[in-house]
Amino acid sequence: MHLKRTVTLVMALVMLASLSAGIVPAAKAQEGTTINILMESVSDTEYIQQLIPEFTEQTGIEVNIEVLTYTAIHERLLPQFIADQGAYDVVVVDKQWVGEFVGADWLLPLEDYIAASSFDTSVYIPAMFEMLGTVNGTTYLLPFYNYTMGLVYRTDIFADPDLQAEYEAEFGVPLEVPTTVADYVQVAKFLTRDTDGDGEVDFYGVTQQLARGVGIHAEWANLLFSLGGWYYDEDWNATVNSPEGVEALTAMIDLYENAAPEGATGYNFDEQAEVMRQGNAAMMLTYSWMPAQLDDPDQSQVAGLTALAVAPGGSGAQGGWGWAIPRSAPNPDAAWEFINWVESFDTAKARAILGGAPTRYDVFQDPEVLELYPYYDVIEEMIATAKPVPLFGGAAQMVDILARELSESVAGGKDPQAALDDAASEMNDLVVGDPLIG
Repeated sequence: MHLKRTVTLVMALVMLASLSAGIVPAAKAQEGTTINILMESVSDTEYIQQLIPEFTEQTGIEVNIEVLTYTAIHERLLPQFIADQGAYDVVVVDKQWVGEFVGADWLLPLEDYIAASSFDTSVYIPAMFEMLGTVNGTTYLLPFYNYTMGLVYRTDIFADPDLQAEYEAEFGVPLEVPTTVADYVQVAKFLTRDTDGDGEVDFYGVTQQLARGVGIHAEWANLLFSLGGWYYDEDWNATVNSPEGVEALTAMIDLYENAAPEGATGYNFDEQAEVMRQGNAAMMLTYSWMPAQLDDPDQSQVAGLTALAVAPGGSGAQGGWGWAIPRSAPNPDAAWEFINWVESFDTAKARAILGGAPTRYDVFQDPEVLELYPYYDVIEEMIATAKPVPLFGGAAQMVDILARELSESVAGGKDPQAALDDAASEMNDLVVGDPLIG
């Protein structure tokens, strides 16, 4: 409740500061227009919904936000993109859809709008703008929120003197937050134990998201990147079946079998986080926006007991969504007015204060934001060191292929090398004829 009161107060101060600085409402050139926006059912969408009344008051533009799950968004968008006039004026685009949407020429270039509004795109962290902004020299999106991955860990567990002594006695080194994949596996297995003496493990070194889908791919990608692996070589030959790829998958299976809940093969990110929120795990690889939830005592039993670090090995999975205007948008000018407002400093800051995940430097470094979320410097480092999926039209299919093979290996017992050999074979077919690959 304390955080909610603080957020309300700071929001009011942000709005007051805007008025004091002489920021006047935009001209109501599109007054009376209604725009439709398709968004994912995540926390940042809820924060935008809370801020929409201010946009309508400033511009006279009404906003309808349709909220769908991740997989439903992609299915809904495709027929809208190929229609002469679609239903949506603004869409949010996941990083692995950028190549598909741009390659098919479904998104409106934003250069003219950016120039007319004098919108400064240099405020974005370069890694975010490279992933969710410009493609081959043309700007099709503006970054919305990041979901870059890092390591959340329990500070009380790593500070426990009994565990510290036990670990040092067993391994000859201090118990510390792991900085390599090998240490991550070792520490996770050590912390997994029966804490109440009933003969059953009830505390886990890690909680994982291993349900078949984007989550299991992300779990593996964090380990792959930290081991120095990548999806393709410079000639676009698939390399996921390299020694680094196989080692990453073998480590993920080891963690599942010896340090994670048995039910993790059915977990997506929320079920994974629930294990942490209930106080039953020491670590998890998760998204940058998760710490705000874990520190909320209304949602979490470990509020105040977690911290964030760069993924073990130094390179986590880059993640983010961007704002775009479809070529089929009924009201592109009003759509840009919305994007120009929602990505302004004041609105991005207000969303960050509510718990959102920014992509602008100036919001990350704002004193009021840092007072609420002092770990934002860690997220900046996570974003700077993380790796995205490759930019090409088949990126989403690539993730689906990998998710299937990873799942068959973790849950179905398929040999890791065989699983990644099969994935690599299909990935080589994906790049043939891709318009974004020169």
